[in-house]
Amino acid sequence: MKKFLSFGLMLALMLTSCSASAQGLGGVLKSILGGQQNTTEQTTTSTPTTTTQDKTTTTSTPSVGDVSGILSGVLGALGGASGDTTDDGKAVSNDGVVSGILGSILGAFTTVKEDNLYGTWNFKGSAFVFESDNVLATLGSDAVAKQVATKVDSYLAKIGVKEGACSVTFNEDGTCTFNVGARGINGTYVYDAQAKTIAFTFGLVKTTAYTVYEQNTLNIVFQSNGLLKILKAVCAASSNSTLKLLNTLLTQYDGLRVGMAFTK
Repeated sequence: MKKFLSFGLMLALMLTSCSASAQGLGGVLKSILGGQQNTTEQTTTSTPTTTTQDKTTTTSTPSVGDVSGILSGVLGALGGASGDTTDDGKAVSNDGVVSGILGSILGAFTTVKEDNLYGTWNFKGSAFVFESDNVLATLGSDAVAKQVATKVDSYLAKIGVKEGACSVTFNEDGTCTFNVGARGINGTYVYDAQAKTIAFTFGLVKTTAYTVYEQNTLNIVFQSNGLLKILKAVCAASSNSTLKLLNTLLTQYDGLRVGMAFTK
């Protein structure tokens, strides 16, 4: 009887030990498997929450300053990548090629001294100058500004007004020469350093332009029709159709002046 009780007690202890071992092994397995499951559950991809504000698209009309900066950047890029802007944002220089509101430009930048004016200046690029904020605002958007810039430069290039093919020469005796390609026109000029103006006379063609000097670059800003008259006089008759297209484009923006930048 005692042997039977002892055997039963030993059997019970063994079963208890096995059960404990099984529970322990199960706990370990559960811990391992459960840990992997938890890791998988915690590694989730979250989608950013889009608020009503993010979904709402507002359309605003560019301000005068915004359009000025955009247009000046587009046109000034012909002269280079570096740029300087005045505090009011209405006079911009990109590598010496100026753009913006005429009054601000004349006040922000200097003019070339008469002694330094003498010599030959080679075409560097073109820029737009506006007589007032209202003229600039008529462009309406940066898309229109880019279209105007692209078309004007394409028309000028077609008639030979491009870098390496156009120049202006000022002589000490008051005579000057404007060259486009192999063609040139001789005339006279009167320079007023204080007023920052040059009065040109090429035969029957007379026009006055403003001058601005920045970073060794001479900017000559004509009234739109003044430049067209000079180009018509110097260019071949075959260029008349292109000049007419350019004139049609420029007359759409009353108060818009086309600037030409030159460097020695």
